[in-house]
Amino acid sequence: MPPPTALMVSRVEHQRSRQLIRDSKVLIAHAQELIRQSRLTIGQQTYLQIVCAWCQQTVRWQRAEGAARGQISHSICFDCFAPVFRELDPVNAPSPISMQVK
Repeated sequence: MPPPTALMVSRVEHQRSRQLIRDSKVLIAHAQELIRQSRLTIGQQTYLQIVCAWCQQTVRWQRAEGAARGQISHSICFDCFAPVFRELDPVNAPSPISMQVK
C-alpha cells in the first residue's frame, strides 16, 4: 500500500524549502547589519542636556548637530516657573530704589 500523499514531499518542494531558508538567512544577516549600523549612528549623535537654571534638575535632552559631548544648556522647569512668574508680575514687583522714601 502506498503512503498517503499528504505526507509526501516532492523533490521540488524540498528544494524550494531549502531555498526559502537560505533566502531568510540572507535577509536576517542584512537586517542585523542595518541594526548594527543604526546603533553606531545613534551612538555618534550628540545630545544637549537642558537643565533648569534654578533647581539644576534635568528638564530634557535635545539632539544637537554642533554640540560637544556633555554640553549643557539652561531652561526652567515647571516647578520653578510659577514662583518666578509671580515674581515678574508688575503688581508684585518692588518699587525702584529711586522712588522709595527714606
